[in-house]
Amino acid sequence: MSESPSFDRLLSGVRKGDADGTGAIIVRQFEARLAALAAAKIGARLGRRDGADDVVQEVYRTFFRRLDGGLIELRDWDSLWSLLARITVCRVRRQAERNAAARRSQDRETDLADDVPAFDRAPRAEEVSIAEELRDRLIAEMPEKHRAIVLRILDGATHEAIAKELATSIATVERVHRRARERLSELLAAET
Repeated sequence: MSESPSFDRLLSGVRKGDADGTGAIIVRQFEARLAALAAAKIGARLGRRDGADDVVQEVYRTFFRRLDGGLIELRDWDSLWSLLARITVCRVRRQAERNAAARRSQDRETDLADDVPAFDRAPRAEEVSIAEELRDRLIAEMPEKHRAIVLRILDGATHEAIAKELATSIATVERVHRRARERLSELLAAET
């Protein structure tokens, strides 16, 4: 039996699908501590690529997925903190290993040369016009049933949000996104 009945009710609420209410309580309870832990473990070089907030989001995504899958057994707030802290340290370690891989190595990073223009200006009218034309052509060439997905992707919605809103699978959204990218690449190649 758990030491904290409120903790049991909280987990029960999350397991029943109340992630917005009870899940938000868990996030608020540990968010700052996890961000501080992640920041301490990341270091300056890795922190330029993956910030502590990104790590915390991944930690919570992992935690809630495992909790939904019934893979986690918790007793109290201390056991929850212990689990979240371990996930955080493992996530930072994995990020460091991933970023140390030969193709992503931080040692390969270089600063922009002085002769490389920075992209800090607003696009010119003709550039906006070209982008809008490409967007319109892409949407027009997509099958009717996929246009709503493409429009939401172009608006910056996540795959999960699109799938939920349009009552389709994430795999479908990813497939349509991949096809739209391929078609856009073809359109861009034809422009040059």
